[in-house]
Amino acid sequence: MVGKYGEIIFETSDRRILAFRDFTQQVSGRWGSHAVIGKKEKAEFNGPSRRKVSFKMTFHAVYGVRPREMLEKLEDMVEKGKVDYLVIGGRAVGMNRFAVTAVSEAWDTVYGGGELAKASVTVTMEEYT
Repeated sequence: MVGKYGEIIFETSDRRILAFRDFTQQVSGRWGSHAVIGKKEKAEFNGPSRRKVSFKMTFHAVYGVRPREMLEKLEDMVEKGKVDYLVIGGRAVGMNRFAVTAVSEAWDTVYGGGELAKASVTVTMEEYT
């Protein structure tokens, strides 16, 4: 097991491949400024911002993954506002849970009868506090 988010298990084995790529994380702070007459404004650190994470995945039936089922799980997470810990390599990313805020889908291969054989997604998450 590479990691997990809720019921989605990232793994690579001889029977199933469900992995992510192009993982990016944005960690930032919130800053304010105060005007000072005749001088440069003063900066003030107001605290950390919520972390943002993005990654891509490919669901391919040949590798033991049911693309339509995986897309439906992700869509459900977005539309119902589900939150969970994002765990990679046995360690949580950040200290809080994450919400899937957006999923961008591409249906790469569709067979006769409408069977989805391969799909690509970009998943966007935001820390839930």
